[in-house]
Amino acid sequence: MTLKRILAIIALIVIAILLVLLLFFAFTGAKKEYILAVMFCLIVVPSVIYVFIWFTNLTKK
Repeated sequence: MTLKRILAIIALIVIAILLVLLLFFAFTGAKKEYILAVMFCLIVVPSVIYVFIWFTNLTKK
């Protein structure tokens, strides 16, 4: 498997975990800060992994 594919699989797993965590926090009535932190991670983590994938394409050329 290529590094690009491995990073994409990791991104999908992390996003799925964060979505389940967000639903758990929303239904259990967790603190607002926890929900906002998970929502922030849902935006930042895929962006960072996208930059890693983009960087691996730059280094191979």
